[in-house]
Amino acid sequence: MSPSRSRWNTKGIQSRVGLLVVLGVLTSMLVPGWIAWKSLASLADQILLGRLGVATATTGHLDDIVAREWSKLQEVATGPGISSLRDDADSRAQVLSALRTSYLRAELMHETYVTDADGRVRLREPEVATAGVMVLPGAREALRAGRPSATGLVNGPRGPAVFLFMPIRDWNGQASGLVAGEIDPKGSRFAGILGAHEAGSAGSIDVLDGSGLIIASTDLSRQGTASDHRQMLSNLIRTGGSTRGTCHTCHEGSEGRTTDLMAFASSKSLGWGVRVREPESAALAETTRLRRTLLALGPVLLGLGLLFAYGAAQSLLRPLGVLTRTAERIAAGNMEPPIPDLGADEVGRLGRSLEHMRTQIKSSMDAIEEANAMLERRVDARTAELKALYAQLAERDEARSQLLRQVITAQEDERKRLARELHDETCQTISALNMRLETAVARLPPGADNAPLFEARALAVRTLDELHRLIYDLRPSVLDDLGLWSAIQWYADRQLKPRGVAVKCEFNDVERRLPPLMETALFRAVQESVSNIAKHASAEHVLIQCDFEGDVLTIEIEDDGSGFEVAAVKRPNDEGHGWGLLGITERVEALGGTVVIDTAPGQGARIVITVPVPPEGARA
Repeated sequence: MSPSRSRWNTKGIQSRVGLLVVLGVLTSMLVPGWIAWKSLASLADQILLGRLGVATATTGHLDDIVAREWSKLQEVATGPGISSLRDDADSRAQVLSALRTSYLRAELMHETYVTDADGRVRLREPEVATAGVMVLPGAREALRAGRPSATGLVNGPRGPAVFLFMPIRDWNGQASGLVAGEIDPKGSRFAGILGAHEAGSAGSIDVLDGSGLIIASTDLSRQGTASDHRQMLSNLIRTGGSTRGTCHTCHEGSEGRTTDLMAFASSKSLGWGVRVREPESAALAETTRLRRTLLALGPVLLGLGLLFAYGAAQSLLRPLGVLTRTAERIAAGNMEPPIPDLGADEVGRLGRSLEHMRTQIKSSMDAIEEANAMLERRVDARTAELKALYAQLAERDEARSQLLRQVITAQEDERKRLARELHDETCQTISALNMRLETAVARLPPGADNAPLFEARALAVRTLDELHRLIYDLRPSVLDDLGLWSAIQWYADRQLKPRGVAVKCEFNDVERRLPPLMETALFRAVQESVSNIAKHASAEHVLIQCDFEGDVLTIEIEDDGSGFEVAAVKRPNDEGHGWGLLGITERVEALGGTVVIDTAPGQGARIVITVPVPPEGARA
């Protein structure tokens, strides 16, 4: 046997041994690798937290400076002369002096103003000649707000600017004007504030207004432009929130696709926000290098593990090859050749156990084959018996159905015969008797007692009416003349309405006629159901529905009466209970249909009759 042949036959074992060795190597590598990877991820998060700290510190710095600027404007708004500025030249001089002082002490403002209640500029420091009336952007909104406020990036008298407003209040606390300070976002003062904070070697710090416009930035090319993610940042500014994460600069005209780290903090009082942004490649350069190193080590360690696994598997290949071929031969059903001795080690013991198993299986298989042959003979005999029994059962069911149909036909024929005899003989006899009684009454002498004759004649009339009703019940002519639906409607009205029961019949496709035998059987089933309702249900409302769905007819009889226990009437008793439901079931089953009874004591009753019907036009 060549080594290549042996390796081919046992490559499954070799693969498993190799897999286990590789898994061991990978496990010993992945645990510290996972720890290192998580540490690098934590380091990246720490860098983001640091950038968020820069954004928060810058926001706080701006808040402090703007608060001091508002204090300077507050001094002017509450200082001497401001209340009589409109009419007094001395007051005007006092306010100008206060404005000049605020201007000279300002940290951000490069120009200050005083406006009237309409936002029009009345005083300006430094004083500059202007043509016409000047209204500061955002002044009217600040007057309506009535509190210190700051605008976003707007067009000021000398270009893009930001304005700080402090309301001037009159004697009753209403805003009668504004003291305003103008800030140049491109000025050295604003740049000095942003430059005081570290944003990384390639990062930038942006100050944004509530609409997402960049007020000022350490990257001068972005000043005055619209920021990406405007909606998200505007929402954060409005709620005073902050965030940190990564941002892909693949939109709004940027070329290529890069990923930046972004941290954002907002000032709700100013309506501004500060964003610190730095390319991920620069901020996480060291962590990226370490991750690449870890990824490069993986294939090297995996290769070493495979080489070691190959060497370990070779020591098992030859004896396992013998066992594998022997097991495959046994699995194919060849139990004859014995297994050779493979030594005293674990594989040798496995070979001896397999040889013992082979002999036991061979003996068992011989016994099983003999038992299977006997069992097959028994199964064939039993199958033939069952087929014969099934055939007898089918014949019995067919005979039962045929007999039931014949019984139903015989019953109907007997009903017709009785109806004819009652009509032709008994009714005629009673009619003649009635006429004789009338004649006898007419011939009585005056003053004779005619009460017995009148009673006899009334009894004859009542007997004749009962006979007519009995004749209709035995075979209603409306069933033959107008069909099943009219007969059901007639019988339900006749039986239930005199008892005060409201009857509603809903029939679908009332023009369709069925074979006479089927119409008769269905009418008798409905007749029995209605009679049971009239006698036992104590119902107030009855609904009868008939509906065709293809070649299936469904009849539902539902009442709101007292209901009953189905189990109590499932089998007829000596008192007569249950025979009606049995008759309904037998008639419907003779037609190949089913009957479902849904009722409970006190909950009314619902009987659903479902029968297959011949296709329309195939009436026999």
